[in-house]
Amino acid sequence: MARKLHLIPGTMCNEKLWAQVLPYLHSSVELVYLNIPLEKNFDELAEHFNQLFGNDSVDLVGFSLGGYIATYFSLLYPQRVNKLFVISNSPTSLSAAELNQRTDTLQLVKKYGYKGISRHRAKTLLNAGSEIDRLTDIILEMDKDLGEAEFISQYQYTSNRMDLSARVNELPSHTCFYYSVDDSLVNVQWLNEISKANPKLSVISTAGSGHMLPLEKPRELAEYLNYWAQL
Repeated sequence: MARKLHLIPGTMCNEKLWAQVLPYLHSSVELVYLNIPLEKNFDELAEHFNQLFGNDSVDLVGFSLGGYIATYFSLLYPQRVNKLFVISNSPTSLSAAELNQRTDTLQLVKKYGYKGISRHRAKTLLNAGSEIDRLTDIILEMDKDLGEAEFISQYQYTSNRMDLSARVNELPSHTCFYYSVDDSLVNVQWLNEISKANPKLSVISTAGSGHMLPLEKPRELAEYLNYWAQL
């Protein structure tokens, strides 16, 4: 029997994010690609996915921003989520510095238009290595696919985030967080604290600073997903 994994991507990402993982997944695992609708805050996004899933309970996987959305949804509609797998995200508030940077960026984009993520910025999301140019190309392709409206929507509606640590005991019993130990976009201290607060959570670290783990470590991620899908 096929096990469906419902996937929520990150900021300016689409289904190309998962293409490297697919060859390593077990034949019984089926991927369902979700997108992040425009101009919706987290409550509205949760309601969107609640209506989309209907009466079903799903195995939910979220990457980066999608990881926060997936966690938020799991807390708001626990009856809709069997299991939760969060990649490269610590579901907590963004720092004041990042919020200010996002506000400034949003104002510039609204005034001058969206020029796309720079190649230099895309590379900072990856570990240095022989594959960095090819993986950077994928990041740039996804960004170009989605464009200005998607960027403005995601920055405007999904930057104001709550710290969800107080509710970690309400997460599904098979909840897993997977992240790079030196990823500057992940609050490692937050993850360490919630793993102590709820020993039932699986918190898995991997070496390096890469944020784009579905692109950089597809085999390792697939191994964890294959195991988690059978729980």
